[in-house]
Amino acid sequence: MLSRRRFLASSAVVAGAVLLSRRAPARARDDWPAHGCGPAQTRHNAGESRLRPDNVARLALRWDFEADSGITGTPAVVGERAVVGSWDGRVYALECSSGKRLWTFEAGTRSYPPDRRLGIYASPAVSGETVFVACDRLLALDLESGRRRWERVVGDPEKSFEYFWAPPLVHGGRVYAGVSSGSETQTRGRVVCLDAATGRPLWTFFTVPARVSGGALIAPPSLDLRSGALYVVTGNPFHVLPGNLEHSSSVIALDAATGALRWTDQVHPHDDRNLDLNCPPMLLRGRRGRPLLVAGGKDGIRAWDREAGRRLWHVQLSPAVPPGGGEALPTTGPEAGPTAAADGFVFFASNHHADKGCAVAAIEADSGEIRWLHFLPAFQFGPLSVAGGVVFLGLIDGKLRAWRAADGEPLWESAAGPPIAGGPAIAHGMVFVGTGAGQFLPGKKLLAFGLPSA
Repeated sequence: MLSRRRFLASSAVVAGAVLLSRRAPARARDDWPAHGCGPAQTRHNAGESRLRPDNVARLALRWDFEADSGITGTPAVVGERAVVGSWDGRVYALECSSGKRLWTFEAGTRSYPPDRRLGIYASPAVSGETVFVACDRLLALDLESGRRRWERVVGDPEKSFEYFWAPPLVHGGRVYAGVSSGSETQTRGRVVCLDAATGRPLWTFFTVPARVSGGALIAPPSLDLRSGALYVVTGNPFHVLPGNLEHSSSVIALDAATGALRWTDQVHPHDDRNLDLNCPPMLLRGRRGRPLLVAGGKDGIRAWDREAGRRLWHVQLSPAVPPGGGEALPTTGPEAGPTAAADGFVFFASNHHADKGCAVAAIEADSGEIRWLHFLPAFQFGPLSVAGGVVFLGLIDGKLRAWRAADGEPLWESAAGPPIAGGPAIAHGMVFVGTGAGQFLPGKKLLAFGLPSA
């Protein structure tokens, strides 16, 4: 017979297991837990099989949720939860099947000169039972309740204007995040690595020297799980000074454990035209097994042999600067990281200022050869996504479009709605995408599309 003490102890274990089973959401191989879906940042959900080229035309709006401001980040979809952030600084957790609100966390906003007020632009990331959010600081929230677990301020956002446009990358108990600027005037770019459980800083890599601004990370880093390399891309210096700032407008490979530099390649020395590398560095293998890094910037998309640090090809779909010259704009080249990769192809979109539209293409990852190309009648301000052989992209005409990845055949487009500046998350046979962009574009809904019920 059990003693009273042993009975109580065993009962406590059972009760704890019950509570944990209630807290832990069901995990599925077709989840979309972070911006790039996985640490390679390819925005390819290899586990999603319900949506295919032969049925995607049947997609219809399942539900919509109205937030209090625009949603530009890609939703994190884990189990029965979809988590998004909004431009007014709120984090929402919703039920995937119905759009029912489960909780809201108020992260707040911060003002940046000359006239920006920013809340949450970037995609959240879910790892284990924690939601990680980047805004003017880094936050860890409980997935079940939305309660804050920790927060970490980097730099001095009140004075030096640090802000995270780029989503965090979480893996192996660590959070990797790239620091950018809310005002693009005096922030010193850097990569930070934190302990995921506590928010304790582990290391920092600065991209420009002290008392210099720029070299910001506009896109999230990627992680090579085999080699332990962390890859980042950086933007231009905010002020061009005598002498070259060697890590601005560059691809950088770091040791993920220590932050030590492995190799770097500066694409635009002395960049005075805002030719940022503003797309996530995607990690993939070519058809012959070569380890590739592919990253887009304002003047097109490039590939490197990521072990040798050697450039392989460069493709440009549209001019990087407006007619007559000057600096690159949001309407020239790619904006908000419109890249994805799957099955030996890289998918890339690039705005064309003069035509008020954009080009979207599939590119052979090994060679840089364009396999298919479409010109679309509106700008893109959000990333591409791919799953089940289908590529998705939303434009500011309010339409979400889908093409067959293999040959570019148009398969489906949604009815027009509010401008789409967010990236689609494709998970559980559904597509989730946000609308609006705060003060820049109207709209504040999360849209959920699905196939008709059987």
